[in-house]
Amino acid sequence: MPTKRGCAPVAFDEAAWSEDLPQTTDTGRAAATRKRAQLERDGQPVDELLACDEDARDGTSLPECVKTRVRRPDGKWGIVYLIARDKQTGRLSLDVLAFGIRHHPKGSHALTVYEIAHRRLHNAIIARDLRGKKPDTP
Repeated sequence: MPTKRGCAPVAFDEAAWSEDLPQTTDTGRAAATRKRAQLERDGQPVDELLACDEDARDGTSLPECVKTRVRRPDGKWGIVYLIARDKQTGRLSLDVLAFGIRHHPKGSHALTVYEIAHRRLHNAIIARDLRGKKPDTP
């Protein structure tokens, strides 16, 4: 996977990405499509990453995760990544966990990107624990 200097390689879960895009606006889908093309070409600039809260005020817990804003510096959409390590090479990469709106207006019942990522991360942890191994399906 090609990456520019100062960028981390990014891997996409097609099922998750396909689930997230219909949940956003046309503008959000366009921003996501442009961002994905850039990520696949260059990787994710490390200096644009922010740590996710392990215990956030909204009840989410995203340990070992980082995030970036789409349409920097303060776009309304975001991507949450899980930091991954290749077992053979030891190299770090970023697995896309979720794409979506960062913060909804008060009264909205739609999930934020952090809530989507939290559900996916913790469902994978539960599945791994129940099977005693890494889940073979997302």
